[in-house]
Amino acid sequence: FFLDNATPAVDPTSPPTLMPSAQFITRLTRGKPTLCLPSYPAAATTRETATSVRGASSTTVPLIFQRNNNARVSFRPQTLTVVSGSARSSHQTVNLFGLFSRKKKMAAPVTVQEVEAARDAWIAAVKKGSVDETVGCYDPDAGKLLGTVDLDGVRTGKDKIREYFVGFLETNYDTVVPNFPATIAEGDIQQLGDGTVAYSGYYTFDLGKGSTNKVANAKFTYIYRRGADGKLKILLHNSGFTPAGAVEK
Repeated sequence: FFLDNATPAVDPTSPPTLMPSAQFITRLTRGKPTLCLPSYPAAATTRETATSVRGASSTTVPLIFQRNNNARVSFRPQTLTVVSGSARSSHQTVNLFGLFSRKKKMAAPVTVQEVEAARDAWIAAVKKGSVDETVGCYDPDAGKLLGTVDLDGVRTGKDKIREYFVGFLETNYDTVVPNFPATIAEGDIQQLGDGTVAYSGYYTFDLGKGSTNKVANAKFTYIYRRGADGKLKILLHNSGFTPAGAVEK
């Protein structure tokens, strides 16, 4: 039973001081949230009725509308059904689900193509050895990094993430080439809702320092979230060596 699509109708010449949602008291009835329509002084209210039908029977109950000065705040229910209480009482309880609120529009699921674009942007930045472009792939405030060659600690925010890539791309190695799987399948990603997705798998890095070249074997999880500009940013990047570790070529 619901009281849905309630639309406030307010006299614009005398705006009310009480918001429509303040007309009601919420309570729990049998483990479910419900609304209580309270009584107000007769001078401040007007009563109308609504009928709900269940099978062959119907119940008519009073609805209470609050007046503020000369303004009338009213609610126009499409359907009202009594959960508890009786028709003779002005203190009725109705189901709260969906009342006076609109469901937040959920973001569309993240596509494989979006993940590929975000991954490829990170690969290109790392190959170039560009710390700025690499850090720019992460959420500047909420981004977290557990780096492949970090010993402990979680790096949060662009400043800490920058520290890691200054060492990884500029100090420790002359060249860094990440090698991801050639394609991303639907099964490689997990939709986490609201424009957020996880991408996991295994990759290698070709690492060069002077005349020494190594291949590092690692596994990864990226959690991406779609930003206001429609592009994915890295919320979490967890990377760690596999038992194969790093071996010289």
